[in-house]
Amino acid sequence: MASGARAVLFDFAGTLFDDTSVLTGARLAGRCAARGVRLAVRDAEILCAKIQAYVDSAGGRAARDGADRSSETHRAVWTALAESIPGVTPSIAAGFYDCVTDIRAWRPYPDAADTLVSLNRMGVPVAVVSNTGWDLSGSFAEAGLARLVDAFVLSCDIGLEKPDPLIFTLACHRLGVEPANAVMVGDDPVKDGGAAAAGIPVYLLPAPRAQDRIRGLSAVLSLVDRWAT
Repeated sequence: MASGARAVLFDFAGTLFDDTSVLTGARLAGRCAARGVRLAVRDAEILCAKIQAYVDSAGGRAARDGADRSSETHRAVWTALAESIPGVTPSIAAGFYDCVTDIRAWRPYPDAADTLVSLNRMGVPVAVVSNTGWDLSGSFAEAGLARLVDAFVLSCDIGLEKPDPLIFTLACHRLGVEPANAVMVGDDPVKDGGAAAAGIPVYLLPAPRAQDRIRGLSAVLSLVDRWAT
């Protein structure tokens, strides 16, 4: 790697890939059917809304604390959260988890590919740094973006979660750059903002987002250009 090379660390959900349309009634009904459970789409939509509301509640967030440090714990915690909703059987909870981890359900934002391609052409290495319980590389491969990511630093693989500064430092080490020569791009001021404690500048995206909406990722290119001058 050339002297003075820069690097970009990206969060996954809500940053490069949309997290608002992964869990739908149709997907849950389909996954349950694959497990031999008949569930009407409308009923599945109601259960999805209830599960999502509980997952995002104070109690749900507390239950998820530390769950991303291993794949086994992630599965156990998330299926238990789903099963706590009346009407959700173990099979439906398993179908719910199938939806969450389905590599085809996760789709990149409209500006993700162009941004990653541009960084690649500029010779800027990229790492995906994510709190997750499963291998995300399949979603990048499905979207044709796998070759544009130099390293995946996933909490379930290393037993560390953002905002622990060590996870960001590890990502920089894998890319061969000093923390001060990287930038962390994410959407969570607490988790992604933890990169600042490792000496890494942070670029935060706005909270409102949708699958078909430009995310604002191209601004990262101007940051890299400015550093290179």
